[in-house]
Amino acid sequence: MSEHCPRKASPTGFSLLEVSVVLLILSVIMGTVFSQINLVQQRSNAEQLKLDMFQESRAFMDQMSRDLRQAGYPNVRNVDPSTAFPGGQVVNHPMNAVGIVKVRANELWLEGDVDGDGNVESVKYHYDNNSSGCSAASACLKRSQVPKTVGSPLDQGTSNYQTEVQNVVANTVQGSTTSQIFWALTADGANVPLPVDFSANPDLIASINTIQVVLTVQSKSRDLKTRQPLTTVLTSTVRLNNCSQAAANQPMSCQ
Repeated sequence: MSEHCPRKASPTGFSLLEVSVVLLILSVIMGTVFSQINLVQQRSNAEQLKLDMFQESRAFMDQMSRDLRQAGYPNVRNVDPSTAFPGGQVVNHPMNAVGIVKVRANELWLEGDVDGDGNVESVKYHYDNNSSGCSAASACLKRSQVPKTVGSPLDQGTSNYQTEVQNVVANTVQGSTTSQIFWALTADGANVPLPVDFSANPDLIASINTIQVVLTVQSKSRDLKTRQPLTTVLTSTVRLNNCSQAAANQPMSCQ
């Protein structure tokens, strides 16, 4: 009778080659996952930067639009000039807003009760590329608001400028690069040649029906993916609600 010796079981497990292949596959998968996570983080960071920049610029544009809608209020059509503005020229009276005072390619002046307190303010917007923190490559837009005093709308004492928007760069309009921010339009949509002001160009000032503002802001931070600066462009077109006291017999004249 023969005896059968039990066979020893073959060793189980993975060979070194199999383990290496599995580790390689896992490395590829994990690399892809982390790459996608990094991409999502980069896009999230870029969108947050762009949102912050847009909100700052949008707040500025909203403020400017509110100011422009109040330009020229209150005026001689809202009150009786003989009792409301005694003793002096109406246009120089501190309780009378003459409307748009001055428009240049990068500057806008106006008078109006912009904060609703019953008093007239002299408001100025100024593009600044020379002051501390504002350079030619990354300029600022500033705003000044002071109470109107007795005197010419063009001579309202010392301005009180505060920075409203930083990192302002040149606009691209119809394919051309320009530092112009403000445009003045007549009722028929024609461009008013700039600069114009209340004293030197009263007829043109009194013909201005609409102010258009184009603002391009570029973040100092760069998109982590494209390595390019983030840029946002805002445009606001505001039709003037009130008349101008610059000249008579013009479309927007109070007289």
